[in-house]
Amino acid sequence: MTSYRITKFNPQKRNEDGCYMDSSEWTAISDIGKPKYNNPTYEEYEKIETAYVNTVKIILNEMNVHFLKVDSIELYDTKKDFKKHEKNGRLKNIIVDFDKEVKILKNGLKLDLIQLDKIIRLILRETVWMLLVNENIEIRFGFDYYMYIKCIHIKPSTIAHIEKSGLFVEANIK
Repeated sequence: MTSYRITKFNPQKRNEDGCYMDSSEWTAISDIGKPKYNNPTYEEYEKIETAYVNTVKIILNEMNVHFLKVDSIELYDTKKDFKKHEKNGRLKNIIVDFDKEVKILKNGLKLDLIQLDKIIRLILRETVWMLLVNENIEIRFGFDYYMYIKCIHIKPSTIAHIEKSGLFVEANIK
């Protein structure tokens, strides 16, 4: 399997150890509007978030995968926390039924492409965390808006399509 790091971060701004060196880049939804991160807007945030979601869909489509399973789930936020997230804008443009969509999450649960759209957004918005897996692919989200995908291969045409959305694909990353 090949490991890919897919991020919004230009690899040319990494040092020799692979660390990203531009500290003015936003790395979380909580960075919206902060001068330290060049005052990103929600619209700028959502454009990149959507690129991540679409990247997963494109890769799954290429691999003819119609669902992924939840693995290694970590749920820390409560229904009360989700209500706070709604009020403070963390869940802007996402309607979440906590009892039907979050509380039910458990290892082994199969998520289809429609469910994956919302779950990936919730992961990127730091409200839930999990691996998304099946026998041919593993998707993991790291800190600071990093996404790692392990699979047999991503076609060059698919990588080009992903990169047109503003993301960068780096192969053979551990």
